[in-house]
Amino acid sequence: MKAWNGWCSAARWAVVALAMVWSGLAAARGPLFLWEVLDDAGTVRAYLYGTIHVCDAACFPLPARVTEAFARSDSLALELDPVDPALAGVLARAGVLPEDQRLDDRLPAALRPRLTAAARLLGIPPAVLQRLQPWMASTVLTLRAAAQAGFVTEQGIDLWLARAAQARGLPLRPLETVERQLAALSAGGDAAQAAGVEEVVDLVENEAGREYFGALVQAWRAGDVGELDHLMREVTSSPAMAPLLEDMLDARNREMAETLVGRLTPGARPFVAVGAGHFGQDSGLLAQLARRGFRLRQVEAD
Repeated sequence: MKAWNGWCSAARWAVVALAMVWSGLAAARGPLFLWEVLDDAGTVRAYLYGTIHVCDAACFPLPARVTEAFARSDSLALELDPVDPALAGVLARAGVLPEDQRLDDRLPAALRPRLTAAARLLGIPPAVLQRLQPWMASTVLTLRAAAQAGFVTEQGIDLWLARAAQARGLPLRPLETVERQLAALSAGGDAAQAAGVEEVVDLVENEAGREYFGALVQAWRAGDVGELDHLMREVTSSPAMAPLLEDMLDARNREMAETLVGRLTPGARPFVAVGAGHFGQDSGLLAQLARRGFRLRQVEAD
């Protein structure tokens, strides 16, 4: 059974609505998606902040405790530099199929007409998707569905931080290379890639974008790692996507933790901001840093 078939029942939507109301109330006072990374002596060595890559105007201003931590930091670390002018071109070139291939060639026959219908619902010419790699098609569909629901990359937290660091003259040091992210996006094999496309098509067919992205934002605002992880790994991910998620999340978590630990030099205090989906479970960044001897203390809103 596809994840969205169960998720879209009336009872499940009632639970989501209640959770969104509660999270909105709790976000005013309570845990944030921000942690202090402390060493054995209790010294703050870094701030670790979970971000969401699409948001709406209600996500701003960021909580005072977040902006205060950012102001106390001497550098910014993101997965990639979103204001790098070369980034979009590299991703666009990598996302195009060879001239003799079409996206339908990489998808199960039953999924092809559903993809065409989903593209039309989102106002995307189906022929445009046919030129794209499966992961790029999934990305385009997801971003358009999010935009229709009012959540856009221009309101993304990473982009805001990058621009704020630029304005302050703060060094921005990416944790990854664009090549590593491309390898992760295209990982998992053909079955996992096709499953990724199908999950986005399910979301579009069920007109669930507003509720889903709204629930993500509310879990983020409430500092709820478990709920956000559930929404990302279970609600919109079928078992066929497991190999893709292993590389997209678990493997990259290990790598980013190693890179981060290497930068926690005495006297430095970086502000580290990565996607909030990288925090949960035993493979998440919180557990990875704890295993490397650091203590994580979640910051509470005033």
